[in-house]
Amino acid sequence: MDSKEIKQLIQNGEKIDVEFKESKNALTKDVFDTVCSFNNRNGGHILLGVNDKREIVGVSKEKVDKVIKEFTTAINNPQKMYPPLYLLPEVFDIDEKKVIYIKVPEGYQVCRHNGRIWDRSYEGDINITDHSELVYKLYARKQGSYFVIWKRQLYYVRSSAAQNRCDI
Repeated sequence: MDSKEIKQLIQNGEKIDVEFKESKNALTKDVFDTVCSFNNRNGGHILLGVNDKREIVGVSKEKVDKVIKEFTTAINNPQKMYPPLYLLPEVFDIDEKKVIYIKVPEGYQVCRHNGRIWDRSYEGDINITDHSELVYKLYARKQGSYFVIWKRQLYYVRSSAAQNRCDI
């Protein structure tokens, strides 16, 4: 990722795999919900120092190290984030302001933040912990198999990402 690609992400706005957090002087606490939801979905990009209006507000230069340390400590704490994640925030100077970029990969296990399960919809993080059907679908997605009802018949589907197909 380079500065040009970061600017392009900002220009394109928030969506299912892009989230902006202002985090000017401190880490926005809901960033961990976003990490968890991206990890449970298809991965994504988090930009700290950018507001919802696509404006680069920047993370305070004096706070960059503190924000990164707090972030990496929290995501490596299994009591806060399970499974713990190893992510490497990158700092970019864009328009003379500090932007912290975090790439969150898709996980192979269901990720929880403070014991809660989060998933991603269009531009938001959704707590699905108490929605058994959504939790079931998430676990099935992570296992690469699930059940589908089609024309009043129940089908078992096993997906093969390597071959980009589904067997029914």
